[in-house]
Amino acid sequence: MGRLFSYLNIVTCYLLLIFGTVVQKHIRDMSLEPVFTEPIPNVTVAIGHDAAIPCVVENLGFFRVAWLRVESKTILTIHHHVITRNYRVNLDYNDQNRWVLQIKNAQESDRGFYMCQINTVPMKSQTGYLEVVVPPMIIDRESSSDELVREGFNITLSCRAKGYPTPTVTWRREDGQPISASNWQNKKNLGKTYEGMELSITKVSRLHMGAFLCVASNGVQPSISKRILLQVHFPPMIWIPNQLVGSPIGGNVQMDCHTEAFPASINYWTKKRGEMIVDSQKYTVKKEEETYKVHMILIINNVEPEDFGMFHCFAKNSLGSTQGTIRLYEIHVSPFEHASTSRIGEEEDLRKQADRNQDTNARETAKRLQGGNFNWPNESETKEQWTIVSPNPQNFPDDRWIFLVIMPFGYDKTLVISKFCSVDKEDTWIRAKCITCSCFCHLSMWISTLYMLCFGVKK
Repeated sequence: MGRLFSYLNIVTCYLLLIFGTVVQKHIRDMSLEPVFTEPIPNVTVAIGHDAAIPCVVENLGFFRVAWLRVESKTILTIHHHVITRNYRVNLDYNDQNRWVLQIKNAQESDRGFYMCQINTVPMKSQTGYLEVVVPPMIIDRESSSDELVREGFNITLSCRAKGYPTPTVTWRREDGQPISASNWQNKKNLGKTYEGMELSITKVSRLHMGAFLCVASNGVQPSISKRILLQVHFPPMIWIPNQLVGSPIGGNVQMDCHTEAFPASINYWTKKRGEMIVDSQKYTVKKEEETYKVHMILIINNVEPEDFGMFHCFAKNSLGSTQGTIRLYEIHVSPFEHASTSRIGEEEDLRKQADRNQDTNARETAKRLQGGNFNWPNESETKEQWTIVSPNPQNFPDDRWIFLVIMPFGYDKTLVISKFCSVDKEDTWIRAKCITCSCFCHLSMWISTLYMLCFGVKK
């Protein structure tokens, strides 16, 4: 019994020791006031995202932490409990030190100051700011849509945008060209970009036609843009690079007309009597389009005499019409320049036949003059290999006379001319000069022959 009593005393002493330690710790904790170990940061979040505002406290002890909305004095949380009825507000706490206010799907109405408070005497608190930013958005009902204006009038393009912070609106052309705020005669270039919610253009010209982009940005992604198409109406105009076009008979010729019009014009060609020209084997009609510009092309194949004269190109739209005139005239060329391949072949055959006839005549004439001492080449020999047997010097005063006699009767004149004139058969001008030379040579040879006949041959 005594031994049991001793054990109970020992256990009681241990319990009192443990209890005293705990009580002493709590008394020490109560003597230390809670403190904020970190300032509450200012938090920035995009609209629709979640926000978290931390509050870090040490030595909280038996005190309590609460979150409040400063502007409205609304209590959001007290210690571990959420007081507000806003379902997007929540509290995350950890080891009595870190108290995080969470706001899900933040809205612009959540922007403002939030207070973390400890119920000491006097009260301790810290304040942080929640910034809710909004990406830019263009207000369509207050902005311009696609615009249509007559050339020479004034116009203002507007682009209204909202967001937080207030967005900046920048204008630029879609094709990258500089923005001109006036007509082409008095250019006032604003550069490739222009800032402002309104873009004013005075005396609009066709050069302003195109797509304009207004881009709204405020540093919050994404930026947004709106495309505004500016269309400028004007009647047709025609520019003709060549109003006189020449062609030989049988050739092909191309005519060009450049037109500008908006709305798009109806373009066509007519002959001198007003007949409309359509694409056919005789005529090739094409056009190349680029925005308000059209390049009209008419190709006439195998020009005939009745094709020479006036041709007209027309352009018509709802604002007016215009026409241009091109005159086609005949270019006269020499037969050599104008000969086709088939005609060249025919002339070559005729020349060969004439050469054969002249060869026969020359052979007979040479035999009569030389008494059969003239050696004519075989057909297989080249003309460069041909030889002339000179007669006895007593019969002729000079060896060249036999050559001059034979030439008019059929010796190959092309060979002679090529040796004396260096004829390039492909060069028309040189060929013409050599023909003149040939005629002069013939005239000289006939005079020499006449001289021999008149004075006789020495025996």
